Amino acid sequence: MNTMKFHILRMILLSSVSLAFFASENLLRAAETVNPAFVPLLEKSFFYGHNQFLLQSGRTRMFVQAHKVNIAPAFTYLLFDAQRGQNAKRRAFNFAAGQGLVDSALEVLLGKYAFTAQGENTEIRWTTVEGIPAVEAVWWAGGIRATERLFALNDRDAFLRRIILESKDLIGTEKVSLRLSLPPGDAAIRDGLLIQQRGPMTMALGAVGKHAGQTSSGGNTVTIGPIELAVGQAVVIDTLLLAQLPNDGKPRWRPAVVPAAAKNASLAALDIGEAIAETRESWAAVSKISAGDPLLREVYSSACNTLPAVVADDGTVIAGPFQYGDGQWVRDSSNILIGAVHAGHFERARAGLECILKRLIDERGSTLVDGAIQTPDREQFDQMGEFLQALKAYRDFSGDDSLVRQYREKIIAMIERPLKPEFRDAATGMVHNRREYWERTFDDAYELAYQAYVVLGLRCAADLAEPLAAGDRAAAWRAAAEQIWKSTLGDEKFALVEGGKFIKRRNVDGRKFDIFANPHPYQRGMAEEAIENESAHALNPDSTAALPAALGLIDPRSPLSLATLDDLERIRGERWHGDGYMRYASTCELNQIGPWPFATCFVMRAQHDAGLFDRSRRSLAWLREVGPSGAWVEAICAKRSGSNWCGIVVWTTGEIPLFAVRHVLGVRFDGATPALKPAPFPRAGPLKADLRFRKGRLKLEIPGPGPYDYALVDGKRTAADEDGAVRLPPDFTGGTVVFHAVK
Repeated sequence: MNTMKFHILRMILLSSVSLAFFASENLLRAAETVNPAFVPLLEKSFFYGHNQFLLQSGRTRMFVQAHKVNIAPAFTYLLFDAQRGQNAKRRAFNFAAGQGLVDSALEVLLGKYAFTAQGENTEIRWTTVEGIPAVEAVWWAGGIRATERLFALNDRDAFLRRIILESKDLIGTEKVSLRLSLPPGDAAIRDGLLIQQRGPMTMALGAVGKHAGQTSSGGNTVTIGPIELAVGQAVVIDTLLLAQLPNDGKPRWRPAVVPAAAKNASLAALDIGEAIAETRESWAAVSKISAGDPLLREVYSSACNTLPAVVADDGTVIAGPFQYGDGQWVRDSSNILIGAVHAGHFERARAGLECILKRLIDERGSTLVDGAIQTPDREQFDQMGEFLQALKAYRDFSGDDSLVRQYREKIIAMIERPLKPEFRDAATGMVHNRREYWERTFDDAYELAYQAYVVLGLRCAADLAEPLAAGDRAAAWRAAAEQIWKSTLGDEKFALVEGGKFIKRRNVDGRKFDIFANPHPYQRGMAEEAIENESAHALNPDSTAALPAALGLIDPRSPLSLATLDDLERIRGERWHGDGYMRYASTCELNQIGPWPFATCFVMRAQHDAGLFDRSRRSLAWLREVGPSGAWVEAICAKRSGSNWCGIVVWTTGEIPLFAVRHVLGVRFDGATPALKPAPFPRAGPLKADLRFRKGRLKLEIPGPGPYDYALVDGKRTAADEDGAVRLPPDFTGGTVVFHAVK
């Protein structure tokens, strides 16, 4: 939606609200200005101008809500159990019937009026506080500029809200107060905290530091002040939101937040320095793009800030908050976790990988799809390859192969499951079944994405043969991979290449599955709405056609790759205004017509490796536009029925660090050997990166576009090979690599 359309929408919304709603200057509570008629809109997981920033502390996950539609406070939050799926915002522990999240908004009391953040006058972004990522909102309360910085304290079930009040347009000293609230309901003061129990969660609010002694409580609110603010002065007030799961009626805040010995202590006595120091130390360890190319750095940072908030302490990964509930897929989790690896969040990645091994793969090697094991003809063969890719990436970057060794039998069963005769053609070696990549059920056929990921998984498995204690199987795995891929590219009857480009699917009788009409048996499992929309449907092009190039299975600059990428331009901007790629041809779409962020990432990765930098940068810029928080919805729906339920799918968040580190910085592995081949965007300037790597750091300095003829590895000249890659020793554990371009 362009700017003009947005303003027209806002005018319509404003005109529909009574004058009494906007005559709020006489109201004491800013929260009371919310029109209950708009609460259903605020419950939606997606609407234009709305973004969600994710934070997590201990078992508590926070969704910070930011929006530009001025129908409620613009800066609020939801609280959930990180180990459980979220079906709807109204299920948040702090959601109140009839008014939504207004009680989570800060109010600044100046005179007789309570100000709060409003959409048209608030800027919200990621920033850092003492080296810790924080969500920042900047807004105005009369002549006072209010800045809120909200961040999580590691493993404390605690969130610190730092509030800065600056006298920017006052001409005299004023007295100002702050008000923070919990949802309506019984609340009590205990240990200097305003405490409330709602279902299984206990929540508490209070101020820390010198302002803790200036607090008063009443009902479900905490008031801090009055605070004198002189002309040109700024004051800083720290407040804490504490949460506890499960609720056993006995708040037990972690000792680093509330000293265990201080049974009757007020928050004025709290020392949160240790909690902040530990949180800062953990964030200092993650990977960073430290200089150059603001677009890449900004999108990478927002994704890296988000990823720790999508993996619970027990390793649970919720693929689609507000959309899929508790449903879990090996594919979604794997792609999220490979992003965590490339962002330097090794501990989260390990917890998530172990959770998959324990709970999402059975002893036969079958993998969960939407929380359940599917019938054999509806399994998703790509999940093996996606998981093996993530597991190998974790081993390569962290140096830790303990998971591979500990779960070897289950991993081997997973590797070899697609090779069973019931799934695999004897002549070509290709795998086949009735379920396609996007989870629709068709006739038995060969799917391009399945061939690609099975081949990738077998190659990764062979590279992990030593810790798997499977040296005797590695050759067979490689041979099976080569047979499948050779047939995919060139079998006379079953190849998934036609007209010089990849096609999506070919039936087991050899017919290309492409265009079909209603009514048709191929639509088994598709919603009735799809049958009613249009009478003819095209299966090609499909964004998964970019995967062979993105995964390095073909030369990304080959005629096959370039012709395929040109063909995929047909699903960019197909039925909407703007950029981004659909997952497949819109005539075949059910109810999510519009660009898909993670499908766009598939295409972007292939575009970049193909040297189509203008296209890949255009895709990256679009991703920043539609996901400034680092949390992207599944699709930007051009159809209202789709946008009613479309929510965050964190897969895209995982794709971004993978793109930045593997495809732009060029950090890949040949077996266990690091092979570095940077491909920065032309005209974007030099790049610097500081990546977490095994027992140390991998620091990269890239002067600009290549090719590069050598690099200084800790000062030692190392020539690039014929492919232009600088290879490091397999046992390399860290150092500085400075690239030098060919003159």
